[in-house]
Amino acid sequence: MAAWLLTISKDYPQHWEYAKEHGLWDLITPRGIRAGDVVYYWQSGASLLGKVRVLRDAYQVDVDQVAPGPWDDWPGAEDRPYVQRFPLEVLAGEAAEQPRWHDVAAATGLPKNPTFVRKLKPEQQDVLDAYLGGDPSPQQSLSDAQRERIFDSMDEDFRVRRVQMVALRLGQPQFRGALLRAYSGRCAITGTAVESVLEAAHIWPHKGEHTNAVWNGLLLRADLHTLFDLFHLTVEADSLKVRVSPALQGTEYEALDGTVLTVPSTLDEQPAREALTKHNEDCADWLGR
Repeated sequence: MAAWLLTISKDYPQHWEYAKEHGLWDLITPRGIRAGDVVYYWQSGASLLGKVRVLRDAYQVDVDQVAPGPWDDWPGAEDRPYVQRFPLEVLAGEAAEQPRWHDVAAATGLPKNPTFVRKLKPEQQDVLDAYLGGDPSPQQSLSDAQRERIFDSMDEDFRVRRVQMVALRLGQPQFRGALLRAYSGRCAITGTAVESVLEAAHIWPHKGEHTNAVWNGLLLRADLHTLFDLFHLTVEADSLKVRVSPALQGTEYEALDGTVLTVPSTLDEQPAREALTKHNEDCADWLGR
């Protein structure tokens, strides 16, 4: 999976808010952005805005045929029509301590003047993650009673919302850090040890910091995280076997079907059966449950 840095013109600061509100981004020039890729946003002359994960390959937008959409009233659309679109999920919000572009360029080797869209190397991505994240906090062990209370509240939405009603994933860097330690820096399904492509996947859907528990997460390669979130891939609660949707037959993912998930040695860090059961139920249309 690739990582990209996308610069928003200083003339259109509202575009980042629109993107978060609608969960979409449009491009004026076609790019090779694919599902599972990570995109960082920089406001020209201002700040590091955040980080998103791409949920679908960027696809062509025919401005003469598509129905009116969220971009139609965006300033700038009349001058340079958008030709490509991708849906997104926000992974991290604005950096708490904003860097200057001069400092970012010095630390990453990127040009002194940010370009509109640029592909990032893993070490450059690490620099941006450091600005957006923080030191992971240790995961505390939970009693059965605490687990029960938390699972009872999993459907309560405690996410912080801005004026645009955009949910922010608070605690995501800490959650990922805890999973990296629990899974020894390896994908729970493939064993991939390239940290820059490993992501923290919530088993029970993310609805605030109370869902950021190691036993409610899996450390997955970015493309598998996307498939897991889209319910094309799941892990059986009873056997811990990976199951792959029939829709992926004939692809490289078919070979993963039936493999056994690798779990942490610490019991409290292993994926909770209750969470996996919920994910299995969401895959019932093809899992046969």
